[in-house]
Amino acid sequence: MRESVWVCKEYMRTLSVKRSLYVVLFLAIGAFAQDSLHDAIDSGDLAAAKKMVKNGEIEEIYCGKMSANDAVSVYEKIFKQMPEQSFAACPNQFTYGYGTKVCANAKAVNACTEVVSFLLNDAVAGNTNALDMLDKVAKVALKTKGFNKPVKEKVDTTMWVACPKKGKAKEECLAQCIAQADSMYDVAHKLSCPAKPEHYVDTVVTVTKPSPLYEKLGTGLKEGYWKCPMNVAVKFANIMQANAKALAIPDTLIPSVKYVQRWAEQHKADSTALPGGQLFRFCTAWQPQVDSILASLELETRCPVFESFTDPRDNQVYKVKDINGVKWFVQNLNYAMEEGSMCYDRDDENCNAYGRLYTQAAAKTACPEGSRLATDEDWKMLEVYAGGASDAAVKLRSNGSDDYAFTAMFGGYANKNGISTTIGEGAYFWTEKADGDKRGTARSMFSTDKEVSSISVDSGFYLAVRCIMQAE
Repeated sequence: MRESVWVCKEYMRTLSVKRSLYVVLFLAIGAFAQDSLHDAIDSGDLAAAKKMVKNGEIEEIYCGKMSANDAVSVYEKIFKQMPEQSFAACPNQFTYGYGTKVCANAKAVNACTEVVSFLLNDAVAGNTNALDMLDKVAKVALKTKGFNKPVKEKVDTTMWVACPKKGKAKEECLAQCIAQADSMYDVAHKLSCPAKPEHYVDTVVTVTKPSPLYEKLGTGLKEGYWKCPMNVAVKFANIMQANAKALAIPDTLIPSVKYVQRWAEQHKADSTALPGGQLFRFCTAWQPQVDSILASLELETRCPVFESFTDPRDNQVYKVKDINGVKWFVQNLNYAMEEGSMCYDRDDENCNAYGRLYTQAAAKTACPEGSRLATDEDWKMLEVYAGGASDAAVKLRSNGSDDYAFTAMFGGYANKNGISTTIGEGAYFWTEKADGDKRGTARSMFSTDKEVSSISVDSGFYLAVRCIMQAE
């Protein structure tokens, strides 16, 4: 048996061939499976894994690096009978392989809410697969009866409660009413005490709250539009629009061309500048209409103007923006090099969303002919132009004001062993500058911080690359 942070046991017995149902006893949640199950799944021997599960020979649910579809083929009956435990053991595979099915099960509201939360987190990080799955899951969940049922909850509180109607208790309560109103400087309540005596007491009340799933989905969609990378924001808006009625989201909160019209009119009336990040977010989705709205209101501001650069090696096209006289690629490089580059978690979908990650040696030669790696000096100039390194990230990151359409994406990094981390939270970019033996200088920024930091990084780590178009 392998060591584990979690300790659990799961006994399975086949009750009958007809019913093919499992009885599973969890003594504690989350342990590793038997070595044989680990080995079968890690080696891709799904037939052996299915056989062990069918015969009840496993001690826990283990998914390893299985695809979502493979995990469902091995564990589908367990996923159905134990959705919450299954999600805890295999959140990724369960969500993407079984999300729509669990959200069609009226008895699995908790597991469905976990799936929605997981997808919202992935979607906010820019995962387009998550947005596609979220769209499907939302449609199913909002049609499942019972999921919209409000939740009643007892809450400890302090409130004014009517005094007894007669006797000594009433007299004592009246005195309390006056004293408590005095202590709270509540003159109006003090004056009402003789006619309507009340005292302020600790009590328990029952409150009705919206369905946790509906609340999670509605709030997540409304906030996600503004937090996600701009290139996927319109998908958030579309999902919000499709489910607005069920989630009681008013039209005034749903980003659309009409929303942009109202937004621009309000700034015109208030004589305030259009926030660059919001404008760019709208332009990414509806540029021709946005420029028309701005022109009709006689506003000077327009959507950012981009040049394009086609990498002749693979024909990928990158947006280029002139920022203070320097033509920056405003997308991370996504050229696959034979040595020294990888996708986050070695998943091509992450490359599509965030570009590739490179070692410093690879980064120095990765940019296509006609461009070059942004240097340490280039970054210093950019930081100064954006208000100084201590505040520049707000104007440069994709979920900040992004005034210059630089759109720094939080694609994380990978260490020398390819272990990936901080996707959706951190952005890391190589420069050409060395920092001692086997280390290099890079820039980092985080999704919730203001500063752009200059950091020393092992040159074998994998970070993002921003190129600069060279003058002809």
